[in-house]
Amino acid sequence: MDLKKKFLIGYAVAAVIALLAFEYAFWSNGFTYLEKQSEAGYLTQAELLRDILLEEDTRGVFPSKEELKDFAEHYGEKYNIRITIIDEKGQVLGDSKGAGQVMSNHLDREEVQKALSGESNSIIRRSSTFGMDYCYCAVPLHVKSFRGVLRTAIPMEELKNMDDEFFRSTILAIAILLLLVLSLIMYFRKYLSAMKAVEKQRREFVSNVTHELKTPMTSIRGFVETLKNGALEDPECAGRFLDIIDIETERLGNLIDDTLLLSEIENKKDVRQEPCDVNKVIEEVVELLTPKVKPHVRLIFTPDSSVRPYTCNRDRLKQLLINLVDNGLKATEFGAVTINCRSTPKDLVLEITDTGIGMEAEQTERIFERFYRVDKGRSREQGGTGLGLSIVKHIVELYKGTIQVKSRLGEGSEFRVELPYYF
Repeated sequence: MDLKKKFLIGYAVAAVIALLAFEYAFWSNGFTYLEKQSEAGYLTQAELLRDILLEEDTRGVFPSKEELKDFAEHYGEKYNIRITIIDEKGQVLGDSKGAGQVMSNHLDREEVQKALSGESNSIIRRSSTFGMDYCYCAVPLHVKSFRGVLRTAIPMEELKNMDDEFFRSTILAIAILLLLVLSLIMYFRKYLSAMKAVEKQRREFVSNVTHELKTPMTSIRGFVETLKNGALEDPECAGRFLDIIDIETERLGNLIDDTLLLSEIENKKDVRQEPCDVNKVIEEVVELLTPKVKPHVRLIFTPDSSVRPYTCNRDRLKQLLINLVDNGLKATEFGAVTINCRSTPKDLVLEITDTGIGMEAEQTERIFERFYRVDKGRSREQGGTGLGLSIVKHIVELYKGTIQVKSRLGEGSEFRVELPYYF
């Protein structure tokens, strides 16, 4: 198990333990507080019932056993509690549940003993008769010749329900926490994968740029050395070598320009935006690239007056078109490169079609990668940097658009760009 997995598992375990500890501490203190508050309230209720019983003694004698039973049943039903009246020997004289005759002696009950000694008290314990927890509150009942205890018993079902609810809430909280941790793990894994992909892309980019720079630099240095070693004395040879140096220098300049342009586009630096006449931009591209058109190739564009202006950086739109059209011209020896432009209710649609060498399916999936070339020898011969279509893709993404390519080997290619009017 690698360090990252250990870290994530450790984090998850620590988070669950921390949650459980917090929940336990919170509920333990809270439950204790609720119990004490409940006991205090129930004890006050028992003392009030005792006072009511004593106030009802209007004859100067303590009520009879039957009257005690009626009192217990009446107020037990009224307040939905259990009332038991016990004498000093532990015998039950009256019970709100009507079970006085069959109940065991209560002298050994802790709360009864304390009440007989004059102390009002409460205690929570499980009833063996009813099989649940009760809060027993016992208060002294001393009057004239009678000495006994009035005891109330309130089921702690509500607190038990709260305890059960707390348990369910804790399980739910743990489940949610685990889901969050799993989500974090998935996000972290995706983040690591993305970082690895970026790092791999960076290494490949540096390697490719280094290679692309090294090739013309080596060529330039070689011809310079040849010229210095005497080739300058031969005007024809010197002229040819200087032409090659000029071509390689231009290639270096184009590579640097394209690299800087790609970096600028990737950083979303596109503050200049204005409504552009798309037909006019295409006409400028056609005029610029006409000198590159080969003898047996035509560059075709028919303006469409229905095309709506597109708000963008004019230079970006022009760069996109130059790269796509130039790519088509380089791939085409016979036939035509055709530019179509139209507007839909939502998008500006640009289609550049050529009758060139075409591509295989696996090649169309990679042509937007930096420095990827369908035909490396042909591309280098024609002076391509390998960044043109990558620049196109990033410009399209800059405007939240899409680009699709259809191609068949030996039959040509079609690039379709859709740029939303509102991005």
